[in-house]
Amino acid sequence: MEINNEILEKRFKQFADFVSLQDDKPFNSFKASEYIDIKENYKYSVYEEARENLANKFWKTDDIGTGKIKKAIESAIKTRVIHNYRMTDNNLVNWRKKDNFSKKTTSRSIEQLFFDFYKSKIKDQIAFEKLINEGLSYQFIAYLFFIKDSKKYMPIAQEKFDMIFDFIGIKDFKTRNNASWENYIEFCNTIKGVRDFLKTKDKDTTLLDAHSFLWILGWQLENDKNSGNGQEEKPITNNKQLPNPDWNLIISNPEITTDYDLSIFQAFYSFENHQAYASQIGLLLGHSGKSPQSPINLEIYKYANRIAEHFHIEFSKRDNQKFKYWDLFFNGWEDGSFFMWQLRPEIIEALEQNNLTGIQLLNEEISIEESKSLFEGAKKTVTINAYERNPKARDLCLEHWGTKCTICGFDFENAYGEIGKGFIHVHHLIPISQIGKSYQIEPISDLRPVCPNCHAMIHLKNPPLTIDEMKELIN
Repeated sequence: MEINNEILEKRFKQFADFVSLQDDKPFNSFKASEYIDIKENYKYSVYEEARENLANKFWKTDDIGTGKIKKAIESAIKTRVIHNYRMTDNNLVNWRKKDNFSKKTTSRSIEQLFFDFYKSKIKDQIAFEKLINEGLSYQFIAYLFFIKDSKKYMPIAQEKFDMIFDFIGIKDFKTRNNASWENYIEFCNTIKGVRDFLKTKDKDTTLLDAHSFLWILGWQLENDKNSGNGQEEKPITNNKQLPNPDWNLIISNPEITTDYDLSIFQAFYSFENHQAYASQIGLLLGHSGKSPQSPINLEIYKYANRIAEHFHIEFSKRDNQKFKYWDLFFNGWEDGSFFMWQLRPEIIEALEQNNLTGIQLLNEEISIEESKSLFEGAKKTVTINAYERNPKARDLCLEHWGTKCTICGFDFENAYGEIGKGFIHVHHLIPISQIGKSYQIEPISDLRPVCPNCHAMIHLKNPPLTIDEMKELIN
């Protein structure tokens, strides 16, 4: 596809002026720009981390069909990285597509396909077509190709790139609803053409730099549309509420809502009346120490700022002039010595409509590997039914057995006061993996309250240790 260099020259000037304004210095190169490093260069870290998590060089033919290869793929797509001293989510794949893949049944055929693809035992074109036949999305497949070879393949977001290509004068090429090998190669070749143009400005420009250049152009275009084509700024709403917010769109936009944000919402949802202290949520998500609420407060602040930037709003203020960032998400009030947050009804409705309510995973039977990803803030959605995790069964269990650990006797309320009230894990005496679809949980006979430490120790063995075996270990 031929690129109009005259149009691209104009777009580059817009880009360079914009980046220079952000950096407060002239644009010289992609590597030297602080703004690009903050906004876009996390993708280099995602690539390296994903490659490490994939670990395909260690795959063996005996692994095919065991689930090990699928887990490696899941780990590579759920990668979270530290970039510029902060945790950054992998938003190169929409979280819905990550979830859809996690829910797919492990099959020998798809693991064979992944093995052949990453071991280069089949042509990339054939692998692409087979992945399409497996029902994987265009964006998901593009990411798999990207982490195979970032010098040839790039991530894709069809609707956004169609808009960007139109902006640089490529009007006839569309990626949306056109998932095919030919379309993807043309997409990557177009970015290569842009890279070749950018090398005349910065000889060290990489394919990923060209991808970032286009993405920033798209971001500029979107904001220019919101502000009247750049002629005047969109009025700022001095209100704690969003103007006619559509939370269905907000929570489904990975550029605004991260996996960790959804984890926080799901944790609040799991409490009675969907209300809790930030410290309780912090404990649920695995944060310890004297201030488990600090990571939650920080993420709410960052989340609110992403929304404010996207919708051009500012926040109402408290008497002490501190911004009430949490106002976007919660009703709040003083509750004795603590401050209570309650999910706003519109967010509750959006979570329910999108089947994203989740439940308290820390009350469930999870592997050590899964628990690590939970502590890193990864979102998990758990289906509730008769034979899996049921919050009513939990309530009946605790009503009978109480909230002290059955094994060691630890009591969170005694240890932590009000914030520990009612907090305890619930352990299934019969492992979830052994429960069939027709099984009905008996809350009193099948479940026991246990503290997180004892719960973790129980599941260090396979099959899990029994309650009596744990008590013997302590004695």
